[in-house]
Order: sequence, then C-alpha cells, then structure tokens
Amino acid sequence: MKTFKKRGQTPIFYFMIAALMLTGVQGAWAQMPGSPAPQLPSSPSAVEKRSIRVQGQASMSVEPDIAMLTLGVETQSDTAAKAQGQLADRASKVLAALTGAGIDRAKIKTSYYRVSPVYSTKQDKQNVIIGYKAETTIQVEISDIPAMAGLVDLTMNAGANAVRSLNFDRKNMEAFKAQLIEAACKDAQLKAQAALRGLAGNGAGLRLGAPISVDVQDSFSARNAGEAMMFKAAASPDFVSAGELEISVAVAVEFEILVNSSH
Repeated sequence: MKTFKKRGQTPIFYFMIAALMLTGVQGAWAQMPGSPAPQLPSSPSAVEKRSIRVQGQASMSVEPDIAMLTLGVETQSDTAAKAQGQLADRASKVLAALTGAGIDRAKIKTSYYRVSPVYSTKQDKQNVIIGYKAETTIQVEISDIPAMAGLVDLTMNAGANAVRSLNFDRKNMEAFKAQLIEAACKDAQLKAQAALRGLAGNGAGLRLGAPISVDVQDSFSARNAGEAMMFKAAASPDFVSAGELEISVAVAVEFEILVNSSH
C-alpha cells in the first residue's frame, strides 16, 4: 500500500500562517471600543502664523531737467485742400524754427492731425458748411529748460497758434524711486515695531519677525509744472517756471509676529 504526502507544507509556510493570525488579532484589538485613536504629529505649516500689515511712505522733491512742450498749429480755409496746404506750410516753418534753435529732430514728433468742416454759427444756417479747419500738434522734448520762454516765442512767430501743454520730467527718475522704496520699507518697519511696543504693556511679549510680503505702489506728481498754456500768436510767456517734481512712494508690508517663549 502506497503512502501519499502533502507537498509544500514546510516550516516556513506554518510561520507565515501564524504571523497573519497575529496581525489580525492586533487589528481587531485596535478597533475595540475604548482603544485610543492614533495621533499624527502636527505639521508646522498647519499652524497659523501671526502677522501685522502696515503701510510705509516716503517722498522727495527733485528739480526737473526735461520739458515736454506740445504746440498747436491750426489753419482754416474755404476748402479742405487749402486748409491742409496752409497747415503743412505753417507746420514746416515751426519745425524749421525748432531745429534751427538746436532741437534734435528725433526729439520732435507730430502727435495729432485732423481736418474737419466748419459750420455756420448763425441760427438759421447752423448746418451750412462755411469752410474747413486743419489742425495738428507738435510735441517737443527740451533739455534746456531756461531757454523755454524764448523757444515758445520763436515757435509762435513761426506759425504755432497755441501751447497745448507743458510738462516737466526727470531723466533718472527710476533711481530716485528706488531710494524712496527703500525708505518707505524702513518706515513700515518702524511703524510695525512701534505698534508691537504699544501692545507690550499688556504682557503680550511680542516681537517683530521677518517680512512675509511687500506691495509697492509708486506715484508721480508735478508741482508748479507750468500748467497748460493757451497763448495766441502775439501773447507768449516771458518766463516759464518749472517748479519741482514731487515723487512719492507707498508700500504695504506684512511682517511675521514672534511670541517670546517666556510668555
């Protein structure tokens, strides 16, 4: 009579069975009522940071070294072609006067051009065309501000009808703004430190940490910068004051608030 043996039932097999049974018992014990739930360590990023947000400001006045002059040239005639021809003649004379005064041609440009009908102003003829008007503006960048008054006289005599606008600027304005941004950030830091000192009386034990965010808002305004002058050909200014340019910068900075360990 033959005897058959079951293959594969080695000691390793029985060891695996025992390990699985033990794991099952431990899992059941963990789910029993009253057993404590596992606790995960809290992440530092999940802790809400304390912060303070303040505004800082800084401003300064600088002397302008560039003037942007916009001249108006206008003609009127009974036909559009004549008005345009007269305008071209006047504008060319103004350009010649500017270049003759030493203005670089690259600093001169035409920024506006228009031809439009002129209607009668009489009540019974309001829709009647009585002529055509041609107009253009010539914009000039001038570095010699003291010579502005004489230059306006020169262009008026050459054919310009009016000064449409006169604005002043500074070549290296960005360098000044960079200085103001730094000063405004320091101002914000001083304000934040002062606020925490004011809270120190209640035993808060607070101190200022590193900046979290910075928002920069810069603005530019000109004081006494020669408001737009509307002069007829015979009435140009004998003196032009550039005044000063006031640059102001504002920043909003958020700082982290640290709490002293003793509190």
